[in-house]
Amino acid sequence: MNLLSILKRGLIASLFVTPMSYASVVATFDDLLLPPAQNSASGLAFTNPTSSLSYQGITWDSRFSVVGNQYRVDAPNGPLFGLPHSGQYFVTNQNGDTGLTITTDQVLMGAWFGRNQYYGFTEGGADQVTIFALAGTTPLASVVFDLVDNFVGLPEPLAFVDTSLFASLSGITGYRIDRRELVPDSGHWVADDFQFVSANSVPELGLSVMLGIGLGGLAIALRRRLS
Repeated sequence: MNLLSILKRGLIASLFVTPMSYASVVATFDDLLLPPAQNSASGLAFTNPTSSLSYQGITWDSRFSVVGNQYRVDAPNGPLFGLPHSGQYFVTNQNGDTGLTITTDQVLMGAWFGRNQYYGFTEGGADQVTIFALAGTTPLASVVFDLVDNFVGLPEPLAFVDTSLFASLSGITGYRIDRRELVPDSGHWVADDFQFVSANSVPELGLSVMLGIGLGGLAIALRRRLS
């Protein structure tokens, strides 16, 4: 096997190094110690009491509420409060609050967000959310996205929000979730399946890409020299 073939194989192999090999955490809210009944809601501090607001090694704002997939605000005939992406539970911003924080040095790669329909209001729920990556209280970068309203008076299916751009940052200590309120007392969002990776594993992806680029450059240079 000549050197050009070896370089080509090295380039191809480097392209198959993906984040899937990294240590990852998914906060599903389905494995809490004392989850509420499926038709009710409860603060995260009460659903995971032995470690207070620490869940999956991450500290969550006390205003995160865990909600069951059968919870109806105006029971028994009102619309569902929201929909999970997976399992039976999701979270919401208690009282429709803004500025909820997540404290961790892990990289948030994405989460599933949707719009609820509080009491079935036609224009219910927040319509836009911003997630900030923070160093202390200083924003490093943000992702802004709209919450669609395709089903009037009903909760919306959750959509994936890609926040992988945070992987390029250093010094992350947490995140803040802001929302835009449409009308007073109607600023809720719902979310599920927050996906985190260890900050220490992120540079490995950059290294593999750099290795691939370097091998590719060597292969091109060698080909030109031999032609």
